Amino acid sequence: MPADAVVTSDEDAPVDDLPVDPAHLEALRRVRRRRRVAQVHWVDALYRVYVAALLGTISVALVAGSIGDTPLTAAQVDDVTGHGPAVVGLLAAIAVAVGLRSGSRGGPLAVEPGDVRHILLAPVDRGRALRRPALRQVRSGLFVALLAGAAIGRFADQRFPEAAPAWIAAGALAAATLVALSLGAALVTSGHRVPRPLATAFGATLIAWSALDVAGVEIAGAAVPASPGRAVGWLALAPLGLHVAAAGAVLVAAALLAVGLVGVGGLSIEAAERRTALVGQIRFAATLQDIRTVLVLRRQLAADQPRDRPLVRLGRRPSRRPGWRRGWHGLLRFPVTRVVRLVLLAVAAGGALRGVWGGTAPLVAGAGLGFWVAGLDVVEPLAQEVDHPSRRSLYRDAEGDLYLRLMAPSAVLAIILGLVAGAVAIAPGSGQVPVAAGLVAGVATALTGAAGAIFSVVSGAPSQNDQLTLIAPEVAGTKMILRTAWPPILAVLGAVPLLVVAADVDAGRPAFGVAAPAWGAVGFVVLLVVGWVHQREAIRQWWVDAMEASAASRSTTDDDEADGDDGAVENDDDAEDGADDRAEDGSEEDDRR
Repeated sequence: MPADAVVTSDEDAPVDDLPVDPAHLEALRRVRRRRRVAQVHWVDALYRVYVAALLGTISVALVAGSIGDTPLTAAQVDDVTGHGPAVVGLLAAIAVAVGLRSGSRGGPLAVEPGDVRHILLAPVDRGRALRRPALRQVRSGLFVALLAGAAIGRFADQRFPEAAPAWIAAGALAAATLVALSLGAALVTSGHRVPRPLATAFGATLIAWSALDVAGVEIAGAAVPASPGRAVGWLALAPLGLHVAAAGAVLVAAALLAVGLVGVGGLSIEAAERRTALVGQIRFAATLQDIRTVLVLRRQLAADQPRDRPLVRLGRRPSRRPGWRRGWHGLLRFPVTRVVRLVLLAVAAGGALRGVWGGTAPLVAGAGLGFWVAGLDVVEPLAQEVDHPSRRSLYRDAEGDLYLRLMAPSAVLAIILGLVAGAVAIAPGSGQVPVAAGLVAGVATALTGAAGAIFSVVSGAPSQNDQLTLIAPEVAGTKMILRTAWPPILAVLGAVPLLVVAADVDAGRPAFGVAAPAWGAVGFVVLLVVGWVHQREAIRQWWVDAMEASAASRSTTDDDEADGDDGAVENDDDAEDGADDRAEDGSEEDDRR
């Protein structure tokens, strides 16, 4: 390639190795890393490590304490041995499908902008340029997976009779295998530029096969063959019985990583630049605690765009109450991938409710957080209106009334998803929840998840014009914690009464004796959130008026005090003049004497 040639696209990019010393590339990266690290003080870095370690230790201790140490019965252990590998296999299929979709869009790498704009367009072998960032990402992912898997294994040891080291090792190895399968699939797909439809179809086939395996469906009188993901399940449950196919999962994961790292140089520059820009914006929005912006950017990253037209049009005449119709049209424009994601989250929440009924209390967090994530999609009509505040002036209705009509279709969709979760919870099998308790828990958790999502969307990003923060800066930290922590906590509240029902049933008391008031309190909290959204503008205006009145009162008081001070000064001057006059009169009298 001539020295003055300019590489502008993948077609012009060099393919063969060029006589450029790789040491120069490493030297540039070392300098850039040194400058980036120099901007972080060692005390700040040590504090971050300390806080992360403290929070991680406290979380693990709380979860371990809440699980309890009641061992499973022999029947329950047999049930886990028979159905557990298929369930874990479904998780493995989902992980591989996520990796395939990410790789078809240029993932999983998100290299720095300088690498994309300069190094990848320079006469340097792309494999050498991208292999080190890929290795760094794989190393980080495997490290986190090992820690998380070991913690899960430690929790499993409290319920199963086998020794703790076996469960810790099995959990760490299974989690690392899951992450390796996902990253390896993504690297292979992006490096070989597998078309997106093909990657999506293959991932959907794996998920469908694993789902049929979990359900135990028979086709033509014969059971569905074991899904490939079962090998990961056998690896995770190795202490209950080692299966030879578990070693195959580790070998396949290692092979995918090796093939992906070797062919990482085939990454598309256009896809890499687009992904790098979006990931940078997502990180910046995350630092501002702006959940809505993170969600919108993630949809762009995943090419999750709405349909051009709603699936079903609800009439063509203009409505005097446009919110209800607009809300349904917004939901009916959801792409298929978003609908599938909502259904999968509802199914996962239902499975978590079964686990809660079976005695694993921390799974209430899984059910609530699953519905909170789903709720961020469910409240899309309201979120679209919040994203375009200038459009509200086009309607004659008040802001709160419009918001209520936009939330109504989202509430209906949330109830439907809650019924899906309840159906999963009450399905026959191990951990089956009673019908009434399961359906109520599913609907309640779905509504609280939607309420938490509404709070996240309406709260928005932190504003520098917040008058409360300007008047009392010390409350800024409290407000940020509330904005970040309250939505997930609110989402989890809907599943907590199920623990009360389980305790009442175990104690022989009526199932809804104490849980009914608890679920009533949960419903009241949801109504409070809806009322806050409806009266939010009035509350804000009241606060502004109160602050203005307080400022005017302080100004009047200051003026009165200033006038009083001026009068006092005048009185002092008059007194001094009188004293001087009396002194002069006394002097004249003395002179006459």
